[in-house]
Amino acid sequence: MDQVWLEIKRRLQSCLSRGQYDLWVSPVEFLGMEGETAALGCKNRFHIEWIREKLETKLLGVVREFFPVVRRLAYEIITAAPSEEEPVVEVVQPELPRQIVMSDLIKRAGPVFNPRFTFDQFVVGKSNELAFATARGLACGQQLYNNSAYILARTGLGKSHLSQAVGSHIRRESPGLRVHYVTAEQFANEMIFSLKNGNIERFKTKFRSDCDVLILEKVEFLSGKEKVQDELVYTLDELMYQGKRILYTGNAFPKDIPRLSNELQSRLSGILAAPIEPPDLSTRIEIIRKKALSENARLPREVIHFMAERVMGDIRHLESCLIGVLAKSNIQGVPVTLDMARQLTETMLERLPKITVDHIQQIICSTYNLSVDDLKSPKRRKELAVARKVGMYLCRRYTTESLQSIGRSFSRSHSSVLYAVNDLTKLMEKDNKIKRQVEHVSHRLDASCLA
Repeated sequence: MDQVWLEIKRRLQSCLSRGQYDLWVSPVEFLGMEGETAALGCKNRFHIEWIREKLETKLLGVVREFFPVVRRLAYEIITAAPSEEEPVVEVVQPELPRQIVMSDLIKRAGPVFNPRFTFDQFVVGKSNELAFATARGLACGQQLYNNSAYILARTGLGKSHLSQAVGSHIRRESPGLRVHYVTAEQFANEMIFSLKNGNIERFKTKFRSDCDVLILEKVEFLSGKEKVQDELVYTLDELMYQGKRILYTGNAFPKDIPRLSNELQSRLSGILAAPIEPPDLSTRIEIIRKKALSENARLPREVIHFMAERVMGDIRHLESCLIGVLAKSNIQGVPVTLDMARQLTETMLERLPKITVDHIQQIICSTYNLSVDDLKSPKRRKELAVARKVGMYLCRRYTTESLQSIGRSFSRSHSSVLYAVNDLTKLMEKDNKIKRQVEHVSHRLDASCLA
């Protein structure tokens, strides 16, 4: 087993920088397997956070090449208590919440929820207060129409945090309830496996008769999968008829997900939908404060405000930058400073996929079936004018280009860009159709960077 683990680490070493491998991967120990779970030993909480955020998908893929049965990874802190010779630093290791270990997985049936994803740890702001109230209400048994809700947001804004918080709350407060937490992909794979092995009745029993709460993530995966959609519709009808609770998450409104059957669209559209928008500055500040507090880290006020102003949009990017700063402070034994935060944040942001004006124009043309020449032409027909406004608006939102630079890219003046951005902002407040169009293109931009 030791030789196999060494080979796994060698495979990872070939695709990482020497510094990343030596600092983060080399110390990881293989602790054993239990069922579909492999347990790994890490130095501390920062170590676990980095592996989860940056390497878990790749690590799990390599582990499965040697152990195909493995479906998930669990982590345990194995570092001994620090000696007296170690320096006292600004960021200290407190008595941390216990990590998921093998004994947890053996004792508990059903899904294992991330202990960090609770309602108490979720930062509520204007951008997500409806989604938070909806999730909290569903978890506490509040009466909702059809006892169902749909939380939608693009990647990294907190959908999974809320869905797992619902599951954790119900498991803690009502342990007798049977909670099934799956992604749409897992639902589809389990259904196909059951069909191939003649166990479809067992599959139906699991998700209908033996289910009190269904949490279904990433419904957009079902796009074009007609047979899986049909089976899901039958399952949802049965659960709703029995008054069971259902929570869905997705990256778009049901009617904006392509190749979704009318029946499934109808079920998803007939319930409370709670969107999550990107957090504003005050919410980002509170996210940093709360995350730092959970790590028992004392951050200077200027560091908090710098990071909140510099890292926008995806909360995962914000938390990743914060964890990087705290890890560097902890490992080097020095306090967090503004210079440290600036240097590390800029370095991490440089590694993120860049969205350029040219890239936005390509997505716009693909979405509206136009050419770049059309966007730059003097033509003013309605559909072309809308596409041009959306393009200018997204260039202003996603890039740091000036109005003059964006104008040149569209063969327009800077004042035309400013007018287009302001006009589209007003239209989005009044016209939900236009707002959904912009959100759809934004989702495509995000997805193209993650591909």
